Amino acid sequence: MTERFGLGVGNCRPVGEVVASVEEAERRGAEVAFIAEDINCRNAFEIAAVAATRTERIRLATGVVNPYTRNPTSLAMAIATLDEISDGRSILGIGTSSPSLIEDQMGLIGGRSVQVMHETTDVVRALLSGEAVTFAGEYHRYREARLEVPTIQPHIPIFFAAMGPRMLRLAGRIADGVLLNVGASIEYVRWAVGEIHDGALAASRDPSEITIAAWMSVYVGDREQVLPRARAWLAGMLSIPRQGELLLEKTGLDTDILTGIRAHYRAYPHQGDPVRAAEYVPDEVAERLALVGPPGRIQERIGEYRAAGVQVPVVGPSALAMLLP
Repeated sequence: MTERFGLGVGNCRPVGEVVASVEEAERRGAEVAFIAEDINCRNAFEIAAVAATRTERIRLATGVVNPYTRNPTSLAMAIATLDEISDGRSILGIGTSSPSLIEDQMGLIGGRSVQVMHETTDVVRALLSGEAVTFAGEYHRYREARLEVPTIQPHIPIFFAAMGPRMLRLAGRIADGVLLNVGASIEYVRWAVGEIHDGALAASRDPSEITIAAWMSVYVGDREQVLPRARAWLAGMLSIPRQGELLLEKTGLDTDILTGIRAHYRAYPHQGDPVRAAEYVPDEVAERLALVGPPGRIQERIGEYRAAGVQVPVVGPSALAMLLP
């Protein structure tokens, strides 16, 4: 059996380039394409819809959209439409994005992310069922709402982008899959999978029902040449409040480096000098949180992630071409 892989591709690239990457991923045998929706770039649903018209087998997932800029009705409408266009290949990936974008930049009411994700998932699923929905939650209230778009799939999978323990356990309780964040180390993955499984068992679910995917940052080439790129990218990931702490703490790495990183750079929105910030990311950290080195080493590292519980490694177009020639 061919090993499972997924494509991860950003929405800040031109649409034609993203769609071409999805087409190539299908030719190489990838099972799913996660199309990111970084805020202020292109619309992930629309890109996925175009990709659906150019492919036949690969599943098309948002990777991920958030429940603040789109309410449950908007999400249900969009994913049902994508399901129709793709003839039943859609996956809804959702996550709560960054407070600096949701609250500070756009002035939306954020917070209570676990409750928001729970309510949003419940309402979206109810709407997709085609039944009349009446719902009274803390954030969402519905009365006799009905989605008029029938779906091709009887159950459209919902994947959570989850990082912290409460969101991971909620994913285990109610999600069909989890897309672990870029920058996750082997140690973090083991911990996260344990949290997901605990959530599933608490809800009397079989943990094997939940697909574990992980979006990985891969830098193929001579170690000394690609390490600077990995360190600059990681400076951005680690600059995000709470995310940096989680990724380092669960890996057993020193969080003191965050002070220097954040003095020079902040991500989402991107501000500052990533090159200066990268000076505070040791090589050891880069090699634990990213996949760095020649092709053979990358293959070994992906094997380690599989052993830790990742069922679907998700990588970018160039890495996928190396892994699925």
